[in-house]
Amino acid sequence: MMMAATLSNAGRATHRIPTARPATLRDAQRQPIDIFIENLSADGFGMSTTTSFSRGESVSLQLAGIDPREARIVRRLGLSYGCEFLVPLDMCELAAALDAGTVLNGRFSTNTETARPEDETRVSRLGQISILFCLNVLLWTAIVFSLRTFF
Repeated sequence: MMMAATLSNAGRATHRIPTARPATLRDAQRQPIDIFIENLSADGFGMSTTTSFSRGESVSLQLAGIDPREARIVRRLGLSYGCEFLVPLDMCELAAALDAGTVLNGRFSTNTETARPEDETRVSRLGQISILFCLNVLLWTAIVFSLRTFF
């Protein structure tokens, strides 16, 4: 008699989707902590961080695409933690969290600003020709003057 082997989902209610991106977690004192989200599901997430948490501790996840979500630490293995949302994500929130990228702050130029500051100091084509002509005249004058004094 043959038995079929099945893979277990390690006691998870839903399948975790690998995400591999940074996020912000807040501890019970609401202090921001940088974490790395390893996987995400409607019921929870896996993360890694250098901050130490204990099992059962309450945290809040701030992830691009969703509002802050309260969670609880349910598993720890070294620097990796398993967390369970107190209120699971609905499918729209899960899709938004998976589709959202990392938020970056930047200062981008507008139409009223110049893209490069060196554009303000550029010399026009006519100005460049004038400068070359003057340098040429000065050099020939120096050559002629030195030849006169030499002979």
